[in-house]
Formats: sequence, structure tokens, C-alpha cells
Amino acid sequence: MRGAVLIVLSCGLVAGVAAGCGAQGVATPTPVTVVGTLPKAPTFPIVPAFKLKGNPSAGAGIFAKSGCAGCHTLAAAHATGTVGPNLDTLKPDYRAVTAQVTNGGAAMPSFKATLSTQQIADVAAYVVKSTGGSVP
Repeated sequence: MRGAVLIVLSCGLVAGVAAGCGAQGVATPTPVTVVGTLPKAPTFPIVPAFKLKGNPSAGAGIFAKSGCAGCHTLAAAHATGTVGPNLDTLKPDYRAVTAQVTNGGAAMPSFKATLSTQQIADVAAYVVKSTGGSVP
């Protein structure tokens, strides 16, 4: 009888050890609790220029004549301004550029009184294409 108990206990011990094999190194994800709210990417309004097809070639001249290089860095325009964001790093999309040029923001003035809707679309197409984005 004592032999049978030892055999049962030994089998139980071996089964317990075998069940634990492979469990080391296995991790389960731990949820991360966020306190507060996460920042949201800015949503830019759709402005009339957004609905037009811009011409990047025409936009290059508008960028130069409108003083954009005085505030922005843009390698394609040999611009090294530091007042506004570095457009090469920012890589804004077409919607963002048309909205910012139209409405302005922060230190940037609005250009809707000085540039036509087509000119805004053209300069936006130039900026987006120059920073590697796709122009609609």
C-alpha cells in the first residue's frame, strides 16, 4: 500500500513539474491606464482651395513672392526661416496647408485677402509635393 501511495505521489509530482514547463518566459500584456485625455491631432477645416487642384510649379513662385521663406524652412525652396514650423519635418497634408494659408494661425497671417483661392491651392500643392506628400 505504501508503495502505491509513493507511486501516485511521484506521478503527481512529475505531472506538476511537466505542466509548469514552458510557462517561463510567457508573458501576458498588462493594460496601461491613461490618466486624463490623449492629445488629438488637429483637424483642419475644409476651405475653398482644398476643393481645387493645385499646380506645384505655379506654387513655387507664389511661395517665393509671398514671403513664406522668411518664416518657414523648406529645402525645395532653399528656405531656412525659423519663425514658423519646418515644413520638411512637419510634412503637412494638402488639407492642412490650404487651411493654414487661408485662415492663418498662431504667428502666421491669413492670406485669403492677398492670394486667390487658386494661388492658395497652388502653394499648398507645392509644399505638399516638396515634402514628399501626394497632391490631390
